[in-house]
Amino acid sequence: MSVLRILAFEVLIDFSPGFGMTLEELNEWRGRVILPSLFLTCAYFILRYFRGKNPTSAVWPVYVVGASSSFVQSIALFTMAKISTAMIITFLITFIVTVLLRIAHNKRQKEISTF
Repeated sequence: MSVLRILAFEVLIDFSPGFGMTLEELNEWRGRVILPSLFLTCAYFILRYFRGKNPTSAVWPVYVVGASSSFVQSIALFTMAKISTAMIITFLITFIVTVLLRIAHNKRQKEISTF
């Protein structure tokens, strides 16, 4: 249900009333950031499923979502016509959380493999 809410444009507008963008710019941002990030995440987990590999820790799936979102947001910062401060703040928050999740994953992976 939450995936359908991400794809629905009306719900996205409700989530970001103070974004400072017009409807066209918000629709462009959704098309360049949200949808490709969702596609990359789904493609990665489908690939992992068909290879028969399980995540190495419980933090890994959350890291993959953050990493794909950070990657797509960094590309969008260079390709969008108008860059708002909210986009930069969102990118910085996502990037910092992704780095923290990677550190947590490495720490958890070291605790699991004690060979």
